[in-house]
Amino acid sequence: MEKKPLILAVDDIPVNRMLISSQLRFTGYDIITAASGPEALEIIRTNRPDIVLLDIMMPGMDGIEVLEAIRQAPETNDLPVLMLTSLSEKEFQDKALQKGANGYLTKPLVRARLVQTLEEILNK
Repeated sequence: MEKKPLILAVDDIPVNRMLISSQLRFTGYDIITAASGPEALEIIRTNRPDIVLLDIMMPGMDGIEVLEAIRQAPETNDLPVLMLTSLSEKEFQDKALQKGANGYLTKPLVRARLVQTLEEILNK
């Protein structure tokens, strides 16, 4: 049996983590979650996921800072990261892509679009 991709969903809002988890589990992915940037980086070090879904707006360490930390570490600089946010302004999209994000989706998430984007990134 083929191993399911492991996805790390990072969001400071519990209901968002729950919604993402339930949508992706329903589609057959294995999901782990983190509520903060530091927690996400620790999970990445100890249980490397196949892809990270990363919220931009989080208190303390925001998603751009987490992305930068992922890209700066040699052992994770190739880890796919898909940014998720309610911010639709182009400047945030551009900044995330300039910092090395593999893609960008705005909330509220549409499961079909999320799964399609995940598949595109994971199959590259």
